[in-house]
Amino acid sequence: MITVSRRFVAPVVGVVVLVVVGVATYLLLAPRQSGDVAVPANDATPEQVVTAYLDALNAHDCDTAEAVMTSDAKDSATSWCRQVASLTDVDVRDHFTERPEFSGRSAPEEVVNVPVTFDLDWRLFHGDVSMPGGTTTWGYRLVRDSSDTPWRIFDQGNG
Repeated sequence: MITVSRRFVAPVVGVVVLVVVGVATYLLLAPRQSGDVAVPANDATPEQVVTAYLDALNAHDCDTAEAVMTSDAKDSATSWCRQVASLTDVDVRDHFTERPEFSGRSAPEEVVNVPVTFDLDWRLFHGDVSMPGGTTTWGYRLVRDSSDTPWRIFDQGNG
């Protein structure tokens, strides 16, 4: 029969507990912000707004990511900011205009679509199973009330 001393068991149990706590902390807490991304100026183009949003997601700057969204889309920015590990090889293309009613908006609002591609890497055990990591074609819809108001993202996914 093998006997194990308490002096051996206690440190092993301690290490196991620390590992479990560390893994749980990694999985449950949002990633640490790695940089500050400036909120674009009010006269920024749709492409500049989308670029700032993607830069903010990559830097886990959730405040800036939320700031470039409409009020009803901020939760989406928060979710992405917490789940994305990195976005690389980002290509933001020129916007095209859409009729506001196609996306549930109404005149005089202006709506544009900004197509993008990027390499997406989700955090471990995070992400969307319907959207695997890797090269992704995506799109962002932006809206503004007039030429005097800033563009804000209100929808995404329409690649």
